[in-house]
Amino acid sequence: MITIGEKLNSSIPKTLEAISAHDEAYLIEMIRLQAQCGADYLDLNTAVAGNEAADMEWLIGLVKDHCECGIMIDSQNPEVVRTALPLCTGRPVILNSVTPSPVFEPLFSYLAECGTGVVCMPAGEFGLTQSAEERTKTAQALCENLVLAGVRRENLYVDVMVEALATADQAAVTALATLRAVRARISGVHTVCGLSNISFGLPRRGLLNRAFLAMAMAEGLDSAILDVTSPSIRETLAACKSLLGQDEFCMDYIGFVRETAQ
Repeated sequence: MITIGEKLNSSIPKTLEAISAHDEAYLIEMIRLQAQCGADYLDLNTAVAGNEAADMEWLIGLVKDHCECGIMIDSQNPEVVRTALPLCTGRPVILNSVTPSPVFEPLFSYLAECGTGVVCMPAGEFGLTQSAEERTKTAQALCENLVLAGVRRENLYVDVMVEALATADQAAVTALATLRAVRARISGVHTVCGLSNISFGLPRRGLLNRAFLAMAMAEGLDSAILDVTSPSIRETLAACKSLLGQDEFCMDYIGFVRETAQ
């Protein structure tokens, strides 16, 4: 399971405030905390802060200086992507995300040259496609176009597009159905989701987040953008890996329990 820390996204009010004010102390704390909690990658999003390219360059520098995590460049601006990727030399990198929009097609061969991971978001012409079937068809076509451009299939991450349960009561059902369909029909790719989206606008968000995480992992989800600093999320990850046979002799689970009992 690839864990991607969500705390450096400018859509989060505290993070937006810190990026806008260039509050290095707060951001370094978030970088180190997520790394200490086991994040494989950190998601970096500066789109809301005002100067996306400059803020992204600065944030990448902070991450490289203060942890060893991989970097997820979270931007819908191709020019920001072209500026940011060379700055991540020496780290595993994932781009979040590419959609079927023609604006991204000139990037495909560049992404292949860089060897970066690519999140494929199967959004339709009018935004999110509503059914699992539509999402899977869109994702399949997008993945094939990226492979034709030279992106390695194992570097593709299909976003199953988790929506807020508060405004779409079938959000979890649709995301899980998409996950099953992608695994059945698009071979050799990863699956990913923005886990915390499911609970947005509802009370006791952590309860919904960890329940959905367990359900999604049981369906084969192999990466997620989530709050890795949450003790309950880390507990769920450790337990699910053991239950799904991803933890030989439960050694990681035993180590986790011993560590957190101290």
